[in-house]
Amino acid sequence: MQTTLYLARHGETQWNKLHRFQGQLDSKLTELGEQQSLQLGVTLSENDIDCIISSPLGRAVATAKICQQELNVETEIEVNLSERDLGQWQGKSVEALSSNAIYSEVLQQFTDIAPAGGESAQACGKRIYQALETIAHNAINKRVLVIFHGEALRCFLLSLGQQHTENAYQLFGNGSVFKLRYQHKKAEFQAVL
Repeated sequence: MQTTLYLARHGETQWNKLHRFQGQLDSKLTELGEQQSLQLGVTLSENDIDCIISSPLGRAVATAKICQQELNVETEIEVNLSERDLGQWQGKSVEALSSNAIYSEVLQQFTDIAPAGGESAQACGKRIYQALETIAHNAINKRVLVIFHGEALRCFLLSLGQQHTENAYQLFGNGSVFKLRYQHKKAEFQAVL
């Protein structure tokens, strides 16, 4: 028994374009973000997707709705798929924060360091791991499109032991997708290349 998960980052937003940290705040999809969302649905239309599960944040929900038009499946919301809470960094520009002493630890490493009022990469990775494991248990032998966020995806993959030092912007373009399988017998996630 297995569950196939297509982990996708939402389409480009106004704040992505301006290089502002969103975290659990939100901004609308740009025209390009809408096109990326449509392309995501078109790309996955040959994969027999059974359902879409989305973060509750507006940019992910908007991406899911556009994909739903192509895939013609139900969409559900999973609150634990929200983006990493970046606390007082949310809404601020990347440029303004890039010289902060903990910038690299927070956004390029997998530590328990968090911005003031925010969530650490380790805590975010654990939350996303548990959310995806629950989704897999509720969708045995199904194919699920999961639409959420770049930093949350980075934290999740690091929790699986993947090694990298890039930030989420460098690792995952808007509208990109990463295929993963959950093997129920082994109770483990496996990347699909």
